[in-house]
Amino acid sequence: MLLKLVDAIKKNYSATAIICVVGLFLYGKSFFFGFTYLDDNALILNNLPFLENIRNIFGAFTHDVFFMAQSTTAFFRPILTISLMPEAIVGGSIPLFYHLVNVGIHLTAACLVYVLFTKLKYTKRISLFSSLIFVVHPVLTQAVAWIPGRNDSLLAVFVLASFIFLIDFVATGKRILILISTVFFSLALFTKESAIVLPMLGIGYLWIRNRLDKNTFLEFGSGWLIAILLWLSLRIPAMTNPLPMSLHAGISSFLENVPGTLQLLGKVFFPFNLSVFPIQQDTMFLWGYLASALIAGLLLFQVKTRQTSRHTYLMLLFGFVWFLAFLWPSFMKFDPGTPDFIEHRLYLPIIGLLILLAESHVGRYLNEMNRKIFIPLSLGLLLVLSGITFMYENAFFDKISFWKDATVNSPHSSFAQKNLGAMYFLDQNYSLAELHSKNALALNPEEPMAHNNLGLIYANLGQNQDAKKEYMLELATNPFYDNAHYNLGLLYYRMGDLKSARTEWEYTLKINPSYYDAYQALQALTFEENKTI
Repeated sequence: MLLKLVDAIKKNYSATAIICVVGLFLYGKSFFFGFTYLDDNALILNNLPFLENIRNIFGAFTHDVFFMAQSTTAFFRPILTISLMPEAIVGGSIPLFYHLVNVGIHLTAACLVYVLFTKLKYTKRISLFSSLIFVVHPVLTQAVAWIPGRNDSLLAVFVLASFIFLIDFVATGKRILILISTVFFSLALFTKESAIVLPMLGIGYLWIRNRLDKNTFLEFGSGWLIAILLWLSLRIPAMTNPLPMSLHAGISSFLENVPGTLQLLGKVFFPFNLSVFPIQQDTMFLWGYLASALIAGLLLFQVKTRQTSRHTYLMLLFGFVWFLAFLWPSFMKFDPGTPDFIEHRLYLPIIGLLILLAESHVGRYLNEMNRKIFIPLSLGLLLVLSGITFMYENAFFDKISFWKDATVNSPHSSFAQKNLGAMYFLDQNYSLAELHSKNALALNPEEPMAHNNLGLIYANLGQNQDAKKEYMLELATNPFYDNAHYNLGLLYYRMGDLKSARTEWEYTLKINPSYYDAYQALQALTFEENKTI
């Protein structure tokens, strides 16, 4: 399977070389970036003992991706976990190796975009131009420079591979291609849940190409069904404490968040309002309205020219449905907290918009344009987008840079303020840590973990009573937060109240039996008590 894809890329050696050179030049500096402490600490640093043992490769299919046995689980993404294992084995906690792989996945996806467009019968000029736009587009920066963003770039690789083999089946009728396409669909499902919309797009494309006969539908449908059943059979037991997911909650959150479609659409056409952690409240709708007007005007012009075939109309619709189908599942949010509209979620949807543009008169005009005009025009656009991306990358340099960008561009996000405070605490800058923790609580008095973080700050400053007050405030709204109970136990221990310390540590283990620091603390406490007898 992989050899067939490699052969397809090799046949287009020049285009592949251009894509890789541009991508490496643009994202080379990300090799030296650190961790942001948004998910990468949970995915990598907290799970190194698991990731460093290759024997655990099958164990990735038995856990939530964050290994949250004592908390609600919602994300079954074993392929993401497996993708982190080689870097962990080679480099442990060194971020360089993870960033190298991220860029490699991005370049692979970009090459597959080129193959996809050539399979869709677009010219090499349009295919290369579209794939280069994909390589350098600023809104995809997060999927490359932020290590957990590979979840979407990996998804894109498998979805594109699956769809390319579906197109090959349409062209050749070879049944083996159905199996290969289904295998890649299965890999996509085990990478991210939103892959489940791929069969719908596959059926749509088969219908457009007049290949949706009974036998083809049954063969593809059987493969897709088997893949989904296999995914569910492994997912259900792996989710040990699944997040409650009612249909009403899903629909309500979708309706609340769907206006974010406009904001993200605006960032595709006008990437000027970027943020590492955007929220709807702090993201402009203006660019989304302009982008919508641009698409509407383009389609209206397409209709008025009366030179558009039925196939073109259907492919225009197909491109837009692709965009929405892969974007909208992320709007169904079941866990509490402020919804975010993180830009890496556009990684796969943007391909639908590129198909729409390639199929429209824009693609035709670019294809017919004189080389003396096309080359400087395309280079100018690519340089502008590359320049924005190159500057935007700096926001992912390290944990402070990341969360500073989040607070600047999402000033109403209590989550961003809290995490910037936590990063300053890790750097022992207690004054700024206190400032941003208080900012978080000013925005949201019940922001989870913010009071606990203030307690840690005051404990390190020796302000024991203030620390105790903050831990109590945290537990008043978050009574089952194991870290707060453990930290309160440490405080009691330092204050000489050994009985209360024991009570807090025992309760910590009742909440989370895997909290090994609490075990060690209790052992040390027992040893100390025995010495005094």
